[in-house]
Amino acid sequence: MDKKKNKGKLPKTPKIPKIPKKPPKPGGLLRRKANAGRVITYFWVLGFLIFVATPLIQSLRYAFSNVQISFGNVNLIPIGFDNFIKAFTIDAEFVPLLIDSVTIIIVDIVLITFFSLFVAVMLNRKFRGRALLRAVFFLPVIITSGALVFVMQSDVSAQFAGSSGQQGMPMLQTVDFKEMLLTLTNNNRAVLVLTDAIDRVYQIIWKSGVQILLFIAGLQAISPALYESAEVEGSTGWESFWKITLPMISPIIVMNLVYTIIDSFTDYNNELLRYIQSTAFGSMLDFGYSAALAWVFFAVISIFLLLSVGLLTRKVFYLND
Repeated sequence: MDKKKNKGKLPKTPKIPKIPKKPPKPGGLLRRKANAGRVITYFWVLGFLIFVATPLIQSLRYAFSNVQISFGNVNLIPIGFDNFIKAFTIDAEFVPLLIDSVTIIIVDIVLITFFSLFVAVMLNRKFRGRALLRAVFFLPVIITSGALVFVMQSDVSAQFAGSSGQQGMPMLQTVDFKEMLLTLTNNNRAVLVLTDAIDRVYQIIWKSGVQILLFIAGLQAISPALYESAEVEGSTGWESFWKITLPMISPIIVMNLVYTIIDSFTDYNNELLRYIQSTAFGSMLDFGYSAALAWVFFAVISIFLLLSVGLLTRKVFYLND
């Protein structure tokens, strides 16, 4: 009887479950990671408010004032943008120092990034003594040696050529590579930048420790299955580097770039930073003008970061995309 009654009737369609409007809450691991990130951010904000916010606001007030110190009292006389106008129109040293500093830093950033990536790729391979070599490259970050600092600040090309009053290498003692290259290229500025970069080779190696470790961490996070499947498809090592390695570590490249830019601009060996410090605490004792120079330098760093990071982030590859 039931079969006759149900004959000719379509079966009931199952009910489709309703999609919840709100996304499900993250799991325990994701929640713990999010909480850890919030805690770190809260500590950073607290430290910024306690240690950085007040001096930052005070220096901004100094930049728009004529600071007069008498008997322990600090008097601020508002002068508007006079300090900034003086920096670009009257001061004959600031603009050339700013241009030279930016040029040197751009060259250092490129060299440090390529050198640290090259060394990280080499150190990521399996061979005996790999841990020792990693420690050697990271050692300058941990310790400071007066002898190493002296070597870093020395003129490498002059040591080879013996042109700075030093004996140099006997076979190359009569050859001044910088003068020879400048003569052959009719004093080309690009050659001067290249020779200056060679002179700073120890400094470039010195500043590459953190970047090398970050690159190694990014390389070790790449799944070996990607390289195995590429090898099965007939990919060469060079093709695997450009198609797998470089896209996978592109976020690390951006992070290293930000770190290198800030580290290079805030290096004490920067001539512009020394000039700003001497303006405030040297013979001039002009705290207002030095604050204005510092804020100009800060603006240059910010613009440099926004441009470089903004251009690179368009090419960054994220695995979850």
